[in-house]
Amino acid sequence: MKTYLYTRYSPKNKSYQGQLTAMRLLAPEAEHFQDKVRGDTPPMERAAFKQLLSSVKSKDTVIIWWLTDFGHDFSQTLHTITRFLDKGVRLQTSCEPLVFEADSTQSHGLLALISGYGKVQTQHRLLAAEQGRNALKHDSEQWKQRFSGRPANKEKHQQIATLLLEGETLLSVAEQCGVSISTVKRVKAKLGTFDDEGSLRRRGKAASTSNDTE
Repeated sequence: MKTYLYTRYSPKNKSYQGQLTAMRLLAPEAEHFQDKVRGDTPPMERAAFKQLLSSVKSKDTVIIWWLTDFGHDFSQTLHTITRFLDKGVRLQTSCEPLVFEADSTQSHGLLALISGYGKVQTQHRLLAAEQGRNALKHDSEQWKQRFSGRPANKEKHQQIATLLLEGETLLSVAEQCGVSISTVKRVKAKLGTFDDEGSLRRRGKAASTSNDTE
């Protein structure tokens, strides 16, 4: 049985070294896998995480600081935890003392809680997407007023707005549309009247924290 540490380094996380020190105190001899990627990068697209997942065996323990090391999406986090449990691996968090183990009643309760949050998160995204489609379909005059200018810019802005309202992060939208983060933020600022549920505001906060090597 072996113990591993997994961390996701971000230069914006000024507490990183302190967190890593606390984790090392829990398991001084543990092998450490560190990724330096953005927070919205799925775990299976991270080099160190994939190495960790291929290294662990049944009865091993993986220690992380908190579940957000796997991402900000609850469904993605749930899927990642399940991967470890399916391999018989014990998952432990350091920020708060949570333990996930296969066939554990406590773990099943925690997974159900995460699953519930994931469903709510998905509902908010679907609602935001529906709001966006209705806005673009029924409020064409308002849309024209907010996004006036050259046809090419207007078309690009509409593409950006649609992706934002469908739940994409600022970074993801910028990459898909081939524009800067600042352009995406300008479009996002103009979409306030189409976002009754506040989904864009919540995603904006998450995206701003992941817009580095996070």
